[in-house]
Amino acid sequence: MADRTTAGARDAVLVALLGSIVAAWGSWRPSFWYDELATLSVAQRSRVDLDRVLGNVDVVHGLYYVAMRYWFVVFGASEFSARVPSVLAVGVAAGGVVVLGRKLGDRRLGVVAGVVFLLLPRVTWAAVEARSYAPSAAAAVWLTVLLIVGCESGRLRWWLLYAAMLVLSVVLFMYAIALVPAHLITLALRGDLRRRGLAWLGAVVAGSAAAAPLVWEAFAQTGQTTWIPPIDRNLPRIIWEYQWFVGAPWFAVAFTVLVVVGLVASLLRRMRVQRHGVLAVAVPWIVVPMAMLVTYSLVVSPVYLDRYLTFTSPAVALIGAAAVAAVAIRTWASVGVTGALVLLSVPSFVAQRGQWSDPSGMDFSTVNHDVAGRVTPGDCVLFGGAAWNPASQRLVITARPETFADTRDLGLGRTAAAEGWLWDENLPFQAVAEQLSTCEAVWFFADAERTTEQRIYHTSNQWWTLPPHRFESTPEYAGLMQAGFRIDKRRQFNVS
Repeated sequence: MADRTTAGARDAVLVALLGSIVAAWGSWRPSFWYDELATLSVAQRSRVDLDRVLGNVDVVHGLYYVAMRYWFVVFGASEFSARVPSVLAVGVAAGGVVVLGRKLGDRRLGVVAGVVFLLLPRVTWAAVEARSYAPSAAAAVWLTVLLIVGCESGRLRWWLLYAAMLVLSVVLFMYAIALVPAHLITLALRGDLRRRGLAWLGAVVAGSAAAAPLVWEAFAQTGQTTWIPPIDRNLPRIIWEYQWFVGAPWFAVAFTVLVVVGLVASLLRRMRVQRHGVLAVAVPWIVVPMAMLVTYSLVVSPVYLDRYLTFTSPAVALIGAAAVAAVAIRTWASVGVTGALVLLSVPSFVAQRGQWSDPSGMDFSTVNHDVAGRVTPGDCVLFGGAAWNPASQRLVITARPETFADTRDLGLGRTAAAEGWLWDENLPFQAVAEQLSTCEAVWFFADAERTTEQRIYHTSNQWWTLPPHRFESTPEYAGLMQAGFRIDKRRQFNVS
């Protein structure tokens, strides 16, 4: 028994290390995009200023922001360091999937499930996001591990740990509360409800009570989700492809075929689908959170986004591993099927680590790195708007504020830290035009030139229409010319 436990722990650690190493590859390359800059903006403030913004917006990410604040103090806020916590979380989650798969099946199921988890395009995407999605998946895995261990042992300490992990999961990402009804269904399917139901309920009540203040505050901030688009006829594709296989349609096809063939193989071989097995855990984990978000979005207001369900990815990996086990009985066959999934995952993995791989091809980091060392003390800087940018081009500063040290930021209005906002106020050009006479050089950050209209589809089910844009046709250009300035140099990046 001790040898089996040691072997299981070794497998989990090895897969976790492998996962973190692979996930880290190229994580420094993608330019920061809008959501990640929200992390940098909030997490680098003082505790007083951080508490102020969480009282207005983004309390659902509060624990993540607080943790990242201390992380940035120690490791800085580069593209690589900001994503390392997500990289590590992917490894922790993969190790948990191995443990869970082994408990629900055998050693091979656990290892294959861990590897499949690391291959899922949603997971490889989350690894290079300086957001709480990867940590939410890790918390969900280990919460479920504690559920199974608690059912098997019945000891109080496991239910206390389950309650504590439930608090952590919900505070880390509020939508994880959907795991509670999912776990209730799992208990029923496993036949554990009668003998463990009261212990589980006590742990849920304790954990929910501790997390209740955050949930209450989050509901008070529901106005911040008004930007989420309503659900439409594209929902089936969003669920089937984008939710777990973002940017990898062929992987989605292959995975779907694998699951269907695995189910057929199980039926033909008359394999008994045990209530204690993978399906009892994975299916409610997948279906219940998705059904809750979709239903709320249809009945009350839109809250569903594909990336919000990253914490269900471990359950998808378990289903995939079970399918591999049904299709490929021999170990070498399992290796072959898993190897095919590896090959299919490579294109999306590489694409996710491109320089402008994030939504709209946002290039804030690229722009910031380019001007670093070229802006000089005393230079004036101005930031315009952009059709693809929900805020303004001022976010270029957020990527690395020290780049603009000692420059004259003419358009800075009220600061986000003082007001409890995500972003600093960017004053309109007309409000600062009179100051131009005091500048010798002006750096103006604008939208990219576009001769024709462009439409960009985001996996959040949004079409962004980017109209033609020519800087020389803007009021800002006219004002600069009137103040005596001429364009000395210009550079177009990707969308800036």
